[in-house]
Amino acid sequence: MVKTVADLNLDDEHITIGMDDSMAEAARRLLSISGGILIVLDNDSKTKGILGNRQLIKALAENIDATSVKCSDWMEMDFFEAEMDMTIKKLMSEVQQRSPQAVVAIDDEGEFCGYFSPSDYQEAAEMLNSLKELNL
Repeated sequence: MVKTVADLNLDDEHITIGMDDSMAEAARRLLSISGGILIVLDNDSKTKGILGNRQLIKALAENIDATSVKCSDWMEMDFFEAEMDMTIKKLMSEVQQRSPQAVVAIDDEGEFCGYFSPSDYQEAAEMLNSLKELNL
């Protein structure tokens, strides 16, 4: 009963945005999700970075022109890519070792599939504890 990244619901708490989209558009999208982040994708649906409230506030504190500055200028690039068939145990180990700003799931082609949110982290930890208790 090995659980993998594919067993988690990775469709919530995020919205995608393009690298060339403006920070104003990023702000609009961030306002539409509670406590989530933006996943910055290139034209091939590959993850290039993330934008959260912190990056947006930092950019605004620098007095940027939010209508002309691009997401790619302010995105955070400290993220970990987990393949869908990666075991939860390995994923949790990697996250604990690296402590990335975000974890994203990718398919065999390296395209974005989902965001491993803090609630997903909690679900994965509970899943591992349950399996450990069952000696699996």
